[in-house]
Amino acid sequence: MACCCPSQLLDGEHYSVLVYLRPTRLIYVREKGPYELAIPRAWERLFAWLSENGLYATVGRGYGLARDNPEEVGAQNCRYDAAVEVPAELRSGSIRDLGFATLPAGPYARRRVAGSYDRLRSLVANIYTEFVPFTGLSFDRRRPVISIYVDNPDRHAESDLRADICVPVMTEEDIRRPKIVETA
Repeated sequence: MACCCPSQLLDGEHYSVLVYLRPTRLIYVREKGPYELAIPRAWERLFAWLSENGLYATVGRGYGLARDNPEEVGAQNCRYDAAVEVPAELRSGSIRDLGFATLPAGPYARRRVAGSYDRLRSLVANIYTEFVPFTGLSFDRRRPVISIYVDNPDRHAESDLRADICVPVMTEEDIRRPKIVETA
């Protein structure tokens, strides 16, 4: 769904589209540390595992999940997951080095970026402090910032690569609404 009022500029570009991401079953590799270092390490480990297991060619989109705000937990404690959808050929018993997760569903403010995927490292690291959501929405800190890598860098020129940075949002009404906890 498109929005008529873009959020704050970040690096000269708008988060001007709201999208709903569906829950998606993922396999992932987690790295901890400053995003600028954790992101490439996580993808290197995931791609190596996929290649060693003959699954790299079957992978579609990649998902990067930045789970922590560096200002709140310290850059050294930031968790980053490099993930792909679970390939159909994968037998769950064969995985020891990877984790399973479900992509956190919900509304996200999306920004499309083009060019080198290396550029995303600094964008992701700064999102927690620079992003200002649309009017009536707030940053949902319960879900990670998700980067969706649309194009495979082995099949596209670096200048043609596309990725979506998706920032979790929620309505301000949801923030004020008390949580109902069921008891057994």
